[in-house]
Amino acid sequence: MSLQGKAALQRRLKAIGDTSELLRAVQLETIAGAKAKVPRKTGHLARSIIPGPVDDTHAIVEARTPYAAAVEFGSKPHIIEPKNASVLAWPGSSAKRRLSGRARSGTKSSDMVFAAKVHHPGTKPQPYLIPAAKAALKKLGVDGIVEKWNRAA
Repeated sequence: MSLQGKAALQRRLKAIGDTSELLRAVQLETIAGAKAKVPRKTGHLARSIIPGPVDDTHAIVEARTPYAAAVEFGSKPHIIEPKNASVLAWPGSSAKRRLSGRARSGTKSSDMVFAAKVHHPGTKPQPYLIPAAKAALKKLGVDGIVEKWNRAA
């Protein structure tokens, strides 16, 4: 039994060569695009977008905040209950609240809202990472690899 096209396949694979350099460029372009597209309130999510490992087949971009996926994909309605207290509490007015949502110093308990549980309505998706990756692939993408593949035929 013989394998047909083995020599042509070997030529094409050799022509493609090391793809890690291209993948690193796609990774960096994705990070720049994601940081430009990410919704901003405090800037913490944008600062958490960092490069991960790169090899010949993968380039990883990480968003290292606990809520990164909820921003990208949205969240379903859910119930929030206190973990370490008997009730939830938050400032009733946005003027009494920091960007993080915590009460500003000097906020009185009469300015706070208390609840045993909250029915959160969920959030709409605000994609920033996947669109950035698609744009980076379109800009730098696999066209170079395909061109090398076709030339080696």
